[in-house]
Amino acid sequence: MTPELLLHKFGYLAVFVGTFLEGETILVMAGFFAERGYLQLALVMLYASLGAFTGHVFWFWLGRTQGVRLLDRFPRMKHHFGRGIRMFERYGAPAIFITQWLYGLRITAAVIIGISRISVIKFLVYEAISCIVWAIVIGSAGYYFGRAVESVLGKAAHIEKWGLLVLLLAGAGIWAWHQWQERRNAE
Repeated sequence: MTPELLLHKFGYLAVFVGTFLEGETILVMAGFFAERGYLQLALVMLYASLGAFTGHVFWFWLGRTQGVRLLDRFPRMKHHFGRGIRMFERYGAPAIFITQWLYGLRITAAVIIGISRISVIKFLVYEAISCIVWAIVIGSAGYYFGRAVESVLGKAAHIEKWGLLVLLLAGAGIWAWHQWQERRNAE
């Protein structure tokens, strides 16, 4: 199967799954491929915002339902999470919005917000807004990155194949990094 067919068949699913976990790399690459004509930018942004929102709601729910047990299981985290909980309760909506832009901390932040006393409705509303804005900004950055590459290098087909390879490697690298972080935190 050619990279073009893979993108057409699994591109939006990859955007959803990638943004469920973290997402900048996959969203920038999806924006790049939208500029190249393999994906539609509006759909990339839609799936990215849905993936990020779904992921954050899942991690929020995990914090809300299992947060105390998680902290009891990992007592070294209690001190750090306690400061985070106080910060989210103090700053509320702006803190929720800002966490979307903190690469590598979104999952932890969503769990902390879930443990806090922030209302579910407040979290859902501000998280939805932040995920939509984030998807538009980062997806557009990838799109305009694609335009810049095209203007510098012209329409070079080999770049697309390398871009897909980079996308796949970045996704595998992010997954491996998360696995390593989980093992390191569990010790």
